[in-house]
Amino acid sequence: MRKILSLLVAAMMLMLNLSCSAQTAVTKRQPHPVTIDVLAISNDNSDGVTRMTVRLTSLPNTSSRVDSVTLVAPGGSRFLATDIDGIDFKRYFQWEDDGKVTVDVDFPRQTKTDGGKVIFHTVYGDFTGKIHGGIKR
Repeated sequence: MRKILSLLVAAMMLMLNLSCSAQTAVTKRQPHPVTIDVLAISNDNSDGVTRMTVRLTSLPNTSSRVDSVTLVAPGGSRFLATDIDGIDFKRYFQWEDDGKVTVDVDFPRQTKTDGGKVIFHTVYGDFTGKIHGGIKR
C-alpha cells in the first residue's frame, strides 16, 4: 500500500511540475504582429542612399524595438540598413494611438527593388514586407 501511495504522490508531483512548466511557456512574451507597407522608394537624395519610406502597423499603445532592417533585392542579395529615421535601432518606442509609425530607412544605393522584400528584425521576431514598385530617381 505504501508503494502505491508513494507512486501516486510521485505521479502527482510530476503532473504538477509539467503543468507549471506549460503555464510558464504560455506566459512568455508573445510576438506583436507588425504589418509593413513600403510607401515610397527613392534614390533622389544627397546622401547617396536608397531611402524607403515605410509604414509600420502594430498594436496601439504598446512598445516594441527595431534592432535592424534587411533589404533582400530581387536577385537575392541582402543589404543591411545603414540608418532609420523616426525611431532608433535597438531602442524601445511606443506605437501611436492608431498603431502606425512611419519611418525612413536608408540602404546602400540600389538600382532595382521591385519584387524584393524588406525584413524588420524586432525584439518580437522578424516581420517581412514585399516591395511592389520601383525606385523614383
